[in-house]
Amino acid sequence: RYDEHNHNCYTYALAFINSILTAQGKRPMTKSEFTEKFVIPQTRRASRYLTLDQVLTENEFYIVPLPEAEAER
Repeated sequence: RYDEHNHNCYTYALAFINSILTAQGKRPMTKSEFTEKFVIPQTRRASRYLTLDQVLTENEFYIVPLPEAEAER
C-alpha cells in the first residue's frame, strides 16, 4: 500500500535501480545518493529552462521551430 515516506513511486524506482546495481555487483544507492546524483541535476536543468522561458515570455519573445531544411544542417 502507498505510504508517503516508505512506499511510493520514488522508493519503487530506487528499489528497481538498486536491484539492477546489485545484479551488476555494485553497491546500492541510498535515497540521498540517488537524489544528489540524478534528481537534483535534472531539477536544476528544468529550473534553468523554466527561467529562460519566463524571461523570453515576459519580453514578448517566442520560439519558432526551424523549417525542416534548416533543422537538418
